Amino acid sequence: MTETIHPPQEKATITGMKGHGFYSEHSAPQWSSIAYLHPWLQEAATTLPIPSAHTPLCFVGIGCSEGANSLKIMTELAKAAQQHCKNPIQTIYSDLPDNDYSSLMHTIGNHERPPYTQSSVFGSIVPGSMYNQLLPPHSVHMAFSFNSVAFLSQRPLQRMPGYILPNGPSPLTMHGSMSLQERKACDEQAQRDLEAFLKARAEELEAGGKLLLQSFGRNDQHSTTDGLLDSLNDALRDHVESGKVPHDLYERYYHPVYLRNLDQLLEPVTPGIGRLCQLFRVEKAECYETLVPFVEQFKQDGDAANYAKQMTGFFRAFTEAGLKGAIGEMPNANALLESIYARAEERIRQAPHLYEFHYISVAALLTRTDSKQ
Repeated sequence: MTETIHPPQEKATITGMKGHGFYSEHSAPQWSSIAYLHPWLQEAATTLPIPSAHTPLCFVGIGCSEGANSLKIMTELAKAAQQHCKNPIQTIYSDLPDNDYSSLMHTIGNHERPPYTQSSVFGSIVPGSMYNQLLPPHSVHMAFSFNSVAFLSQRPLQRMPGYILPNGPSPLTMHGSMSLQERKACDEQAQRDLEAFLKARAEELEAGGKLLLQSFGRNDQHSTTDGLLDSLNDALRDHVESGKVPHDLYERYYHPVYLRNLDQLLEPVTPGIGRLCQLFRVEKAECYETLVPFVEQFKQDGDAANYAKQMTGFFRAFTEAGLKGAIGEMPNANALLESIYARAEERIRQAPHLYEFHYISVAALLTRTDSKQ
């Protein structure tokens, strides 16, 4: 049997994305990176192990947020699977307990949108940490996770005095640094998390089941957080210099996201040497860059104000929860939060060349073996 790891839920570094439709409204870049993998999804859906006639095929979306993109994926998977079998389909969405599930619950419960307009497709929600086992053993036929595995399960360091991201600053910025010791602690935490995630999914997946794992990442030239987190870091430093944010708070706050390159994503399952290589077979793996609509628009019209607004809205959707938690006990915390993001937008508008955005992704399609490692 594989070892089941249960990191304490109270250590979760993020309580969810910015809700009430904000994350969904600003998730177009994420959808572009997911859409690139549609051929992988189609292929995986047609090669799943088919259970007995009355047993449902089970599809699980890990890290669904408000569900806008996960719903599209579930619809595609259901359509592809139904071309090859007549089994009912069970769809399960999962994210942290504090995530905003309201839109998903409405969609599932009212059967107004595909795939829930079909009587043979059923939906449910299972809150919990993706680093825990969430479902019964061997009950899942396909799982997918987009970007979520980049979020660390817990903070590897109590403070990071030089920058607000475990990977450190981009080459473009003049503000920020990380020590070798800090990098080592973050690297080790990221490796433990990835192994915990893969072990949990290995417990849940049926032999022959598929796991499509994608995350924003980095290559030899760029990281997806280049520009994005540089602007937020600079805005925070401006507020420290003006006395609006204590320097101690800046050192204690950091965005708990770790961007892997493709080798790091595949390390646990690399044939012959990965610690979990007996649990999964690597079918496909790739590092790729996708176009971002507001970046392409800026290249055409040079409208720095719109570029800054769109970029800030994009990264605010997935950074606000953590930053709000860090400053939540300060006087006028909401006004301070608005001021920080307004300053980040202002910095981008004033010098967009310092805040370039490249959406880099790493992805792997894995098949669960019948190993009992």
